[in-house]
Amino acid sequence: MCIIKKGVKMKKLNQNPFHFVEGPVWCKMRKTLFFSDPLAQTIFAMKSEGSFTTICCNSGSVNGMCLNDEGNLVVCKTETGSVEEFNPDTGKTLRVISSGYNSRPFNATNDIVRDRAGGFYVTDPFFAFGPRTQDIEATYYVTPAGQTKRVAVESIKPNGLALSNDGRTLYIDDTSSTKVWSYKVENGGMLSNPEVFCHIQPPQDISNLPTVQHFGEADGLKVDSKGNVYVATFNGIQVFDTCGSQLCTIPMPADETAANIAFGGEGLTTLYITARTSLYSVSMLIPGA
Repeated sequence: MCIIKKGVKMKKLNQNPFHFVEGPVWCKMRKTLFFSDPLAQTIFAMKSEGSFTTICCNSGSVNGMCLNDEGNLVVCKTETGSVEEFNPDTGKTLRVISSGYNSRPFNATNDIVRDRAGGFYVTDPFFAFGPRTQDIEATYYVTPAGQTKRVAVESIKPNGLALSNDGRTLYIDDTSSTKVWSYKVENGGMLSNPEVFCHIQPPQDISNLPTVQHFGEADGLKVDSKGNVYVATFNGIQVFDTCGSQLCTIPMPADETAANIAFGGEGLTTLYITARTSLYSVSMLIPGA
């Protein structure tokens, strides 16, 4: 399956380096890409390619983000181990959606996706940013009423996640293994039938790499309109079909590593890639979901 036109090249959108960009999310209503820089405590907006506006400069190390029905950002606030609603127009936090699980803060909320009911799935790995506050690294579901449930524990270090187009399957990748897990979504946001959906390809030579990269460093994860699964990895954007067979890898420029991805632009045919200190875009043949 061909997902990119032959000869199309990835485009770097920033001239000056960021610290470590993450959490891209496209807002169709505003025709804007939002993304975070946790190390710089910043949330950015990009309305036209290469033109960046700071909408928050004291973010609390916000990482992953998604949108709710009101068009507000729902963010993973790493410093406080919380999930919060943020108004991108005013730059103000509106409310805390979840402050943790079992009366304790999350370790370091990482990525988030909203379901059709208005609840949120959240991954909570531990990357030594602060004290370990939960007994394990797990994935949670925050109900529309604000109840937080622990719903998946199979990943060593759960990271990126995405729902299938019909909302019946949740995919979670694991930074500390090559596995991408799939789960059946049940009533109330609970998950069942954990299965290894696919294995990402790790680097061929790990001799000079940090331990976190030995398994391929799976990070952000998205699904396109055909149901294909895209995983940001050390080797590039690895793409798998609905059966878990690898279709291709979208390579990154030399010395750049993809952290997260989002479909956006006209018809959702642009794939935006946050790559540590850079932001890239590439035109796709298959639009996002």
